[in-house]
Amino acid sequence: MSMDIIYSHTNNWYHADFARRLHADLPDPLRATARLLNVVEWLDSEPSDHVVVVNWEEAVREPRLGPRVAELCARVAHTPRRTLLSAECVGTTWFELHFAEGIAWTDFIEVGWFGYPLPEPYDALPYHVLGTVATRAEQEQFRQFSAALEQLPAQGDHRPLPWAFVGMRTPERIAFARELVRWQPNGLLLLAEPGPARPGSGRLTGDGLERLLHQARLYIWRTQHSVPYFETFRVHDALRCGALPVKIDPSHADSFATVPCVFPSLDAMKEALATSGWAGLLAAMYAAALTRPALGDAFAAIVAGPPPPASHVQPV
Repeated sequence: MSMDIIYSHTNNWYHADFARRLHADLPDPLRATARLLNVVEWLDSEPSDHVVVVNWEEAVREPRLGPRVAELCARVAHTPRRTLLSAECVGTTWFELHFAEGIAWTDFIEVGWFGYPLPEPYDALPYHVLGTVATRAEQEQFRQFSAALEQLPAQGDHRPLPWAFVGMRTPERIAFARELVRWQPNGLLLLAEPGPARPGSGRLTGDGLERLLHQARLYIWRTQHSVPYFETFRVHDALRCGALPVKIDPSHADSFATVPCVFPSLDAMKEALATSGWAGLLAAMYAAALTRPALGDAFAAIVAGPPPPASHVQPV
């Protein structure tokens, strides 16, 4: 059975990059029958009988679609198998936008380490958790970085930036930034207006983020969601650049007790750094990431057969 993976190519570099990495990491037999197309290319081609849409709420708003939005919706709606691959927090406005056009998805794949209960209108939708975002090559890089930690300063002093704090601007994050500056005044802070990561948005490009994280000891973010959510992409960005990923979540840190670097407060993070050291925490984070399958293998296992019966995923 052939398969098309489609995505927005200009609306958000972050998820466009994910679509490309996913396709490149597919096992050879599946990649031989899978096409990677942006949404405009897909409309200009003969469709396969299975379409996987990376972040529909962005794909349908692709600026280069122009007046062809209705055409995109109609074609997706009439494809026999319609898989939604979502990189949005379940229960948020962005998640709800996946369903705004009324597409009857045949199955839903959550991008990330953990599954979350689907809201009632969607809880009968066959639901899978991808469980990883690291490719085979990136996992090998993780192994090399982890092995090298024994030769590095325990607190990461070889990296010039004590922390990087990047994200969309919220009152809670502004208040937390003040805490960070009081703790270590020489970090890098970038809080942008809400919106997709595209040119002119004021947010970092992929290359810019990578250069920053190669210099930072800690890549810190503070939750902006009212529900438990684990930002797997942020963890991945940090690990591939040798930085320690740290999430501060005052309300839901206990939900992620199996992850080494989710803390309820800055003080809790500081205590962990004093006790385990930067290198020790980073080694634990690499070990946690390497217990999971590679991205392409995990995806292939999900799409290998027809949509399974609906199931409910319990909170972590």
